Parts: sequence; C-alpha cells; structure tokens
Amino acid sequence: MRKPTNPYTLATAALGCLAVGLWIPVSVSAQTNVVVAFTTTNSTPLNLGFAGFTTELLATGTEYGDTNMQQLAAGLSPGWLLYPAGTTGDAFDWSSGVTRQSWINVILANGNTNAATLCQDTYLPLLGKGGVWFTNFASLAGNLGGAKIIVCVNGFTADTNSAGAMAAFAASNHISVAAWELCNEPYLFKGASNFFADGADYATKMKPFRDAIKAVDANAVVAVFFTDPAIAGNAWDNALINYTNKYWDAVVYHYYPHIPTNASFADQMALDNGLLISNSAPYVINHLVANNNTNVQYLLTEMNPNLGNGGGAQNPPTSSLYAGIWVSEYVLRVSSIPQMLFAGSYQLVNGSGVDQTNQFRSAVTTAANKGYVTNTVGLPFGYFLSAQGTGEAVAYWAINRSTAVYPTTIGTNGPTVPIDTNGITTTPAIYAQAYQGGNGQRYVVLTNKGSNAVPVQITQDGVALTNQFLETFVTGSDPSAVNSNPPSNNVVIQAMTVTNPVMIPEYSVVRLEWTVFTVPPPRLALTVSNTTQNLGWAGLTNVVYNVQSISSLLGSWTTLGRVAGTVTNFGFTNWNSGPQQFYRLAVP
Repeated sequence: MRKPTNPYTLATAALGCLAVGLWIPVSVSAQTNVVVAFTTTNSTPLNLGFAGFTTELLATGTEYGDTNMQQLAAGLSPGWLLYPAGTTGDAFDWSSGVTRQSWINVILANGNTNAATLCQDTYLPLLGKGGVWFTNFASLAGNLGGAKIIVCVNGFTADTNSAGAMAAFAASNHISVAAWELCNEPYLFKGASNFFADGADYATKMKPFRDAIKAVDANAVVAVFFTDPAIAGNAWDNALINYTNKYWDAVVYHYYPHIPTNASFADQMALDNGLLISNSAPYVINHLVANNNTNVQYLLTEMNPNLGNGGGAQNPPTSSLYAGIWVSEYVLRVSSIPQMLFAGSYQLVNGSGVDQTNQFRSAVTTAANKGYVTNTVGLPFGYFLSAQGTGEAVAYWAINRSTAVYPTTIGTNGPTVPIDTNGITTTPAIYAQAYQGGNGQRYVVLTNKGSNAVPVQITQDGVALTNQFLETFVTGSDPSAVNSNPPSNNVVIQAMTVTNPVMIPEYSVVRLEWTVFTVPPPRLALTVSNTTQNLGWAGLTNVVYNVQSISSLLGSWTTLGRVAGTVTNFGFTNWNSGPQQFYRLAVP
C-alpha cells in the first residue's frame, strides 16, 4: 500500500533529517482494520498557530538570530513562541535585555532559592551577548514562518510601568502580541513571606499590570495562571475560582507530570498514557472552563511528559521518541476544544525541540567577565533535531496550517497500551484527529503508543477514502530512543505515498495529507493612509496566507505575519523606511 515519494518535492526537507523508506511496512491483509472516521460537518474553528514552544535562551550562548538554529527550528513549524523565558525570566528586564542583580536579590529575599539560582545563571551570559531584545525575538518569530508571540510579564520584580511600556513598545514597533501571561508559575511563589499569599492575592496584585497593558491595547489577551494539574491540592485555583472580579481574558497553565525517575521506561510510559486521558481535554473542560467566565480562553505554554530536575535538565521520558508521541497527542486532544488558544512544550532549543552539542555558555560568560560583548552566531553549536522534536514537527506541520478541527472517532478493535504499572487498565494505542488545512490540504494526524503496527482505514463522512495520501511519519522500535550529533540510529522523519488501509507503524507520529482544493493566487492592492500601508487582496476565505516582503528579489523573503479566515488585509509601516520593498502572499 506504500510507494516511495521523491523527497525533492517535500516541503519538510528543510528539516535536514528527512529520510525515505527506512521503515519497511508489513502486510495489512491479515489484520483487522481500525477505522478512523471523521465528518466534515460541525467542524470546530482552530486558532491559527495553535501549537508552539516556550523559548528560553537567557542562560546560553545561543542568539535569536542564529541562522543555523533557525533553519532547523523552522522545520518544527512553530505556531507561537514565548518571550522571554520561564523561571529564568523572573529577574529579567525587557527594556535593557539583561537580568538585574538587584532583582535576583529580591527573589532570594523572598526565600525562592532555586528561582534565584536559575536567574543568576542568566546574569553573565546576557551581559556577554549584549542582552536579548524583543525586536530580535520578533524577527526570530517572523523567520520561523510568522509564529505568533506570547509574552510572559515579569510581575515579580518589575513594576506596572514596565508592563505598560512594553505594551507601548510593541504597539509602536508593530509587534503583535497574541497573549500576555502575568508572571511565570506564580503558584510556586506563595506564602506569608513570599510574593503572593494565595491565588486571590496574586489576582489582586496582577490587576494593575493587566490595566497597564489594556491602557495601550484594549483588545489585548491577558492571562492569569492556574496551577499545574500535577500539583496536589486546589487551594490556589479555588482562590481564583472564588475571586469576585474575574477580570482576565484567558487562563494559562503548565503541565509536568510527576513521573518517578527510578521507574522503568515501560512504567513511565504507562503512567503518562493514563495522564493523556485524564489531564488533557477533560482537565480543561471540567476544571478550567467550568470554573471561569464563558468568554475566557485557555493556553498551555509549557509541558513535557515528566518534571525536570529544577535546574534546567530534563528527566525521561522527555526528549525521547515517546515524548514526541506524548506531546503531539496531548496537543491533538486539546485542539478540539473551542476555547483553547494555544498549546505546546518546553522548549524550542533543548531536548524537546532543536538540541545542541555545545551551548557555548563559556564564550558569553568569558566575554562578560572581561567586559566585552561577543557574537556567537556561527559558532559550532552542533544543532540537531531531537527525537521528541521529530514527532512534534510531523504533527505541528498539519496543526499550524489548519483552520478547523473535524469530529473524529477511532475504532476500539485495535491493540491497547497500559495506563498503570500493573497492566490491568488499558487504552487504545491509536489516537487520531482530522483537520482542514487553510492551504487546500486535508490532514489526519495519528499517534501509535504501542509496539505493534496497526492497519487503519480512513473514512470521511462515512465513506472510505480511495485517494492517495502523502504520509509523513517518525517511528522506531525503541520508544526511549533519543537523538544525538553525530547521529547514531537517530529518529528521523520519513515520507511515503500510501492508500487505504494505512499501516501505522509502532511507536509513531503519522501525518496523512491530501489535496481537496487549490488555493488560487489572490489579487493584491496596496493603499497608504495615516503612515500605515495596507496590503489588501481578493480571494478565497478560510485559507492561510503568509504575508512576506523583500527588498531585493535576489534575497530571501521575510514573513511579516500569517493571516487566515476572512481576513483580507494586513497593515504595516516599513513601506517608507529603507530600500524599495516587494510584497507577496504565500500559502504555507
């Protein structure tokens, strides 16, 4: 049922690790097909750029403008990126691009030793590379396909003037911010002598930050933090649930299951399999949606299949092939929730995304100690796509090019996997979700959490599809496999042409796609009013376009933004600065 595909024709070849025909399928004739059925009626709109990554580069030598990193990161198809960081940003000053020592001291005085240590680790690297700047981060987002930007506001050590000034800076520099988080994981900073007494105190203290942002942009989406569902107790959330003035537009959460690090990998997978069921869509619907105002939206901006060690290092299964399956399936599961805006993992440049053999921390700390600034772009960081990242790349390609989620069901006659360590309770190994792409494609993304290949029959509106699919996938016999550089049996992205029924390989993330309509070239028109240039077009609605510009047709196109749905115009202000500009719309 499979035919090799010429890799030259695949857009995913930019990943640099595309391989064809490495997995040899077995015959499907002797096995019962699992039916994956979707209907094209009653679809749910999907927020454009749904899946993405937190980006935390404050403590390393990596720069936002590193083109080698960008080349691999673009292959992850990130729909959003978060600035500036997680915990390492708690003493970060966006206006200077560096960490303030006096702010680290404030964190330490509140008794948060671990957070202070992580922030201290950023102090010299940021000085040595001349800071990390919001404008450079915006350029990174543009170079990665017009990824949306989420900002985590430092409400620990900065003040409301800083938040308002950042919102004003974003507006004046035409940097669109999709959402603003108020502090990072504030529930870890609660207590009588800490930053927040409880969730209610946090909400009260964050209200002026929200107001400062809204004073600049009344339409800004401002989010408060609910607790990580892996943390026992509901005191923080209950305080927010009972808060009288629920002023927030959105709720953000992080999710790191507390999986025993001394358990076998098989037991770790079993526990994570169970949490995929209980703490994905059911958690959002039954806990978050049920306890907030009806107009509130939701973001998941950090997750991995296990909690890290607190110092930046990850614990298994994170970074493995199974981690790519787990994260991808979690994102698939929550993508069908209408109120969900974004979901993604931690983080872009580590074992969950683009990994590296050398962070060149010493290069930037040495520069700081000797009083100069160094440019690390071009140093041999040894970037490579992690095993987890390969799975995410397969799934996010479809999710972030789609505009709608189709109701999808999976037959229960296939193999199962355990969801507890004694193997008594199980769940189907196969999960699937269908999407309508804004680029004329239709997608079905599947995960296989088990050790058996499974034949799957794809049906649309009750009819088995007879067309060919382009199948892009990652798979391996060892779910604990991690990638390395130089490569040693690395997990790689493969592609083949297939027809129904499709054999879904063991331990895999699979994307099936086929063309359902052709997006015609739009008719462009350019107008200028009040110093703003408006690029308008006439064409199809419910399609996705990248708005791109270039000053020389011999150069590379820069993505100014990504639009979808009924949007038929895009405003920007670079038309009268610098050299002549050319513009185009490109279908991603």
